[in-house]
Amino acid sequence: MNHIREGTILGHPKGLFVLFFTEMWERFSYYGMRALLVLYLVNIFKMTQEDASFIYKWYTALVYLTPLAGGYLADRYLGNKWAIVIGSILMAIGQFILATGERSFLMFGLGFLIVGNGFFKPNMSVQVGRLYPQNDPRRDGAYTIFYMGINLGAFFAPIICGALMDTPGLGYGWGFAAAGVGMILGLLIYLFGLPWIKELPEGVQYQGPPGETGKKTVEPVRRAMTEEEARTAASVLPGISHNAPVVLSTIGVVLILVVISLSYFGIMKGNDALAFGLGLGAACFAGAWVTSKIQAALRDRVLAIFVLAVFVIFFWAAFEQAGNAMNVWADQTTNRYLTDTPPTPSVYPGAYVAAKELGFGGIVKEAFAVLVRMNPVLTTSFQSINALAIVLLAPLFAWLWVFLSNRNISPSIATKMATGVFLQGVAFALMIWSVKYENGPSETKLAKLPDTVVKGGDETYFYDAPTLEDDKAYQRFQSGSFDQEHDKMIAHGGRLVVDESQGVLRMRGVLDANHRDRILRATAPKDYVKFVWDMASRSKELKKASDSDGAKLEVKIDRLPPGFDAQYLKGFNPSDLRFDESTNTFLIGKELADQDYKQLLVAGANPEFRTALNDLWVQSTKYRVSSSWLLWFYVLCTLGELCVSPVGLSMVSKLAPRRFATMLMGMWMLTSFFGNYTAGLAGENWEKLDPSTYFTYVTIAMAAAAFVCYLIARKVTSMMHGVT
Repeated sequence: MNHIREGTILGHPKGLFVLFFTEMWERFSYYGMRALLVLYLVNIFKMTQEDASFIYKWYTALVYLTPLAGGYLADRYLGNKWAIVIGSILMAIGQFILATGERSFLMFGLGFLIVGNGFFKPNMSVQVGRLYPQNDPRRDGAYTIFYMGINLGAFFAPIICGALMDTPGLGYGWGFAAAGVGMILGLLIYLFGLPWIKELPEGVQYQGPPGETGKKTVEPVRRAMTEEEARTAASVLPGISHNAPVVLSTIGVVLILVVISLSYFGIMKGNDALAFGLGLGAACFAGAWVTSKIQAALRDRVLAIFVLAVFVIFFWAAFEQAGNAMNVWADQTTNRYLTDTPPTPSVYPGAYVAAKELGFGGIVKEAFAVLVRMNPVLTTSFQSINALAIVLLAPLFAWLWVFLSNRNISPSIATKMATGVFLQGVAFALMIWSVKYENGPSETKLAKLPDTVVKGGDETYFYDAPTLEDDKAYQRFQSGSFDQEHDKMIAHGGRLVVDESQGVLRMRGVLDANHRDRILRATAPKDYVKFVWDMASRSKELKKASDSDGAKLEVKIDRLPPGFDAQYLKGFNPSDLRFDESTNTFLIGKELADQDYKQLLVAGANPEFRTALNDLWVQSTKYRVSSSWLLWFYVLCTLGELCVSPVGLSMVSKLAPRRFATMLMGMWMLTSFFGNYTAGLAGENWEKLDPSTYFTYVTIAMAAAAFVCYLIARKVTSMMHGVT
């Protein structure tokens, strides 16, 4: 069997390292973009956390739904190699579309990334397994090495893309462009390395370590059934196994009917019902189809994948908070100054910085200066902790699993996964503790709340100002007939309260600057909101004029709102928008987007309330917690991930029948579809709950899932028929 002994590096096929570097750059592309996405939406487009989470959950979920279709197309028509090439090209296009910075192109860019990932992701993972014969003990180590490649890319991406984002004159567009360049590099490595990627044909058996020609075939202490043996071996769950196609189809239909009913009665939002209906239907019906084509113990193995997938969903739902709620926590609630005393923050947005004319060398120099300074630490860099910990700890875990296996004391796959879910719960339990230090009191004087901010019992709520795209919300705002479900928002997760008898506004914890501005927008006078709304509508005329026309729109306001503060407009490019105080005229050079409209509303917010809320915001910054909390949070997440993700990839490659391998790898990635969607769904409530309550809910869910998984671990292990 010379083909498994030739062309190796560190005892592994050269093709593994081609896939290693290809995946490294693809993950650089993905995690660089993911690190920026929510911050981009809330800081640049001025979206609410709820709206940003809505986009985040759909994007990060769909990138793990499309692999099911990508796996099917690869298995039936394209093959792994062509699918990877197509996926790489589509993802590069998507990143460069995002780099344009045009909000109208946002969904197109995300769409290219979603479809491209569907072609790329399952095929890369399957190709790793196909470099090795059946029962080759090197396969687990190969997936660990491959996983290190994933995390090398994930480590550098948030730092490099974040540095470009934070460099004056560059910004988010350069960060997305860097992610696109990373994807191109990955594609080039793959194309040049194709001669070394040699997939073995079905049925090739492991014949022992290199250099052991002629010796007795190695027999592991606990030998797993081959796929041929599993086709005829008796099932350990004969009743369930025999009826698996019907059972899975029935479960799929029932679950779809349940989510439709929940949506119909208003218990679940329509888009959430659509997502879970799509995901559940795809998983159950695809599973029914696969199990209808196989029998006996082989069917048990596929069912074992489905059972463990349920618990892995819980893990990813918590883990994927990293790009959403935990990203906002790092940005707004963590003290990112490691050495210097944090300066007193300004309530005004940063002054506009003109884009610099930089060559490639200049870009590198500017970004490197940001990296070296690193004080404050880049928000995005916290997401690199997990990746660095993976690179450092993965070899230890790979050694540990082999060490325990050689002594016949290795935990089962199900037990490893239960441990991973439990550790993820411990990470969020740690964050509950951190809130005790964040939850400090602040207080300021305020004679009276504005009309749109209301005290209700022990909490304060406000009626949200409309976005520029929501005509119905605008009509409700103007008429004062608010929709309690859509317009009523709890202020600061219920931790902002007013004592009217003493004329005091009190708060606990750190106030998110974006949430502060959202509350302030709601206090702008109705006539001023109408003026800005109409001015934004008129500015659409500028989109029709060419740049050479030098078209400008001058709009004079008859009466400025009390306390109007033009300082809030200094973040605008003067050629796009400026205010002439001598004539009370707005000079507009571009179509005003929703984020521009929102900033104008803050400038015209109720002045007394704006002063009070800004005072609380400045006071609360002293309660920003140490960055060490996030450091240990991500280390615990990493320990959990090493018990779940590489173990799961290896498990699917071992249990899946070869003819359905890529499709089942795509189905396994549905765990990330549900997990990411649930993470985004949870993130929509970040502003509505206090952090302690939010973290507690996640901790309880993880503990319960881990407990159940431990209980059924032995039975699930028996369904694998020797695979460990």
